[in-house]
Amino acid sequence: MHTQTEYRSLYEYLGRAAGSDLGKEVAAAASADKVRIAVKYVQNPKYNGEILMYPIDWLDYYFSNKK
Repeated sequence: MHTQTEYRSLYEYLGRAAGSDLGKEVAAAASADKVRIAVKYVQNPKYNGEILMYPIDWLDYYFSNKK
């Protein structure tokens, strides 16, 4: 049985805006780990544009090892 990987943006994962520095750091780490990154377009009062989305299991790994 194949389960579909769930993706989250940093905003969805952290429950707050990540900021550009953390966003760049996470994107670089994901790229180095050869993680598949999804792109989604969002439009809201605070931001219009593309956001990067990462597999939840990788975000769990990344943030648990960052501390």
